[in-house]
Amino acid sequence: MTYKTVIFFDLDGTLQLNPFETAVWPDIVGEIVQKTGKLAYEVIQMFEDESATRQNDDSIPAVFAMDFDSICTTVAQRLGVSLSHNCTDLVRKYAATHSSLLDGALETLTKLRAPHRALVVATKGLAKYQLPVMNALGLTPYFTSILSPDSHNGLKKHRHFFGEWADYPALRMMVGDLYEDDVLYPGGHGFMTIWKPLPSLVPADLHGYDPFTRAQNYPYTTRQTHPADAIILTLRELPMLISYIEQHHAP
Repeated sequence: MTYKTVIFFDLDGTLQLNPFETAVWPDIVGEIVQKTGKLAYEVIQMFEDESATRQNDDSIPAVFAMDFDSICTTVAQRLGVSLSHNCTDLVRKYAATHSSLLDGALETLTKLRAPHRALVVATKGLAKYQLPVMNALGLTPYFTSILSPDSHNGLKKHRHFFGEWADYPALRMMVGDLYEDDVLYPGGHGFMTIWKPLPSLVPADLHGYDPFTRAQNYPYTTRQTHPADAIILTLRELPMLISYIEQHHAP
């Protein structure tokens, strides 16, 4: 099958909410708090710091950088305790009850699905965490391929993360909610970028404009050096936007 368009989709914060915030972390953090007397926010900060350290060290394999089973165990060991829970089992346990689709997700994917388009998941989450959630929410059948750190041992900042799709001879677009992972890095790889930040982060006077005008006039910070090609406020803007891009920006 030859595709004319490849659309990469981030998952968490873009199409879905996973069970980490509402169920997985409360179980694991709660256990560490109970055993150590640490405050919950301190434990969560330790998790975030360990993850950031691993992601920023290119000598550490990407799979290891995003393995929260390992991250939680490492933090627990530093605090002198062991864990009776692990993230993999908890995600499977809570995927159906504590995950949710973001507004318009399935409707948008249904409208975008077409023979000339490849819809490809591009997520920093490991497959062992993401697939149970995608399956529970009914997302999996919509996608041609699923890219994660364990598929090509990379993060989105690495071109090899995208595998065969990195140089696929088609119009390639990245849709996601995080600036660095979904705008900066994919833009550097030569992909068009469609940013879906929280609507509250987009100045109200830009809400009434089209996605391209929003992107051109967004107040980027000094660290946000690569502007997005388009900014959407809702997934429901995507089908019309993608069709327009295909008509006017074909490679």
